[in-house]
Amino acid sequence: MANLETTATPSLIGKYINRYLWSDVIPVGKIIGIKGKSTLIMARVNYTRDESVKMNFIPGGFSAHCTNNYAQEWIYTVDETDTFTVRLSKQFLRQCKIDEKPIHFYDFNF
Repeated sequence: MANLETTATPSLIGKYINRYLWSDVIPVGKIIGIKGKSTLIMARVNYTRDESVKMNFIPGGFSAHCTNNYAQEWIYTVDETDTFTVRLSKQFLRQCKIDEKPIHFYDFNF
């Protein structure tokens, strides 16, 4: 098991937390501050699918199979008026990762 760092440091400010759920990834928020040793102040990240990228579905699977699943694009906006706090813990970091950018991926083929 990897050693998960649960101390909030100023170097985390400006990074993003993304939640990894099996094959899907959902952005949680942007780190805009720290509070104490293990609490992060987050700004909510909103996302919408870029409709200019057309997903190609063919019959198969449960209802259809998406042949260009990895071509999906998302538009991200950070709402700095919608803030919340997150406490870093080993349990939290098992599902969430700290990344340089927000990531959203919806597995159309699941």
